[in-house]
Amino acid sequence: MNFKTLVSAGALFASLAGSAVYAQDTQQLRMLNAWDDRFDGTVAIAQAFQQCVETATEGRITFMVSGPEVIPPNQQFDPVSRGLFDVSFITPIYFLGTTGVPSAFFALAPDSEMWREKGYWDYADEELGRFNQKLLAFTSGTGASDFYQIVLREPIAEGDKPLDGRKIRGNKYYEPLVVPMGGSLVNLPGGEIYSALEKGVVDGAAYPVAGMQRQKMHEVTDYMLRPRFGNSPFLVAMNLDKFNGMGDADKEVLLDCGHQVEASSVEALTELADATVAELTELGMQETTLPEAAVAEIEAGLISGSWQTAIDGNAQTAERVEALREMARANGDAE
Repeated sequence: MNFKTLVSAGALFASLAGSAVYAQDTQQLRMLNAWDDRFDGTVAIAQAFQQCVETATEGRITFMVSGPEVIPPNQQFDPVSRGLFDVSFITPIYFLGTTGVPSAFFALAPDSEMWREKGYWDYADEELGRFNQKLLAFTSGTGASDFYQIVLREPIAEGDKPLDGRKIRGNKYYEPLVVPMGGSLVNLPGGEIYSALEKGVVDGAAYPVAGMQRQKMHEVTDYMLRPRFGNSPFLVAMNLDKFNGMGDADKEVLLDCGHQVEASSVEALTELADATVAELTELGMQETTLPEAAVAEIEAGLISGSWQTAIDGNAQTAERVEALREMARANGDAE
């Protein structure tokens, strides 16, 4: 072998070796989202997180995203624990039957930074670790208790049961709000709300405010219940084995991007919700308002009911929910 051939072979080997190292560093993470991109939270949280990671790693870490069309939202927690997917974007209420601890955050003031400062975030991270998951981001919706609204086909009734006899689409989170007002809950996937309202299967629907206009709620309902209500924690979590197998620099990127999204999503979701209400109003929807005397009682009931829902969600985790509540009481963040 002459010198030129040797140099060429060496260069080829170096090139191949460099490519192999880069290939090992390049990763495509399988991400499972509980909603498609018609939900503004998907854009403000899940997609913002993906973009942050991809930018910070200069495209070395990317995401292959699947949604509720692949696995229903309330069945998405376990596949991430088992490593069938690497990362998830989900709300705690969808895995309440597995652990109630993250759902207790519906009862806390919506402030992710406060959750970090007072140890609540770490408590949730420790809980997810029991199920082989690592918490990356725990967002707090709009940062105010106004993330949801109930849209109705008819205005509320007078008296102390303004939803008397009405069927309202909603999951268990809404129970402390809807039932005391005389309504009953019908648990339907988000994709079935429009047709259920159109056919009269339900009389109203509780759902996040932002993005309602894209679901064309104005075509099948005429009223927006006021006040808006509720906190909405969302998680970005990762399979713990997968996270532990990442390099230290990549772990830092994932955690930093999670922290950034906790802050950026509050402003984004607030702006999107306000824009939604303005557009729905322009499209002809009207407000129907609860009596002022009922509002404080209902809001207090929603908080206490959220604690109870978290406690009742899974008997094996009830004690850990109670421990979180005691921590919050000691900090003045719970009754």
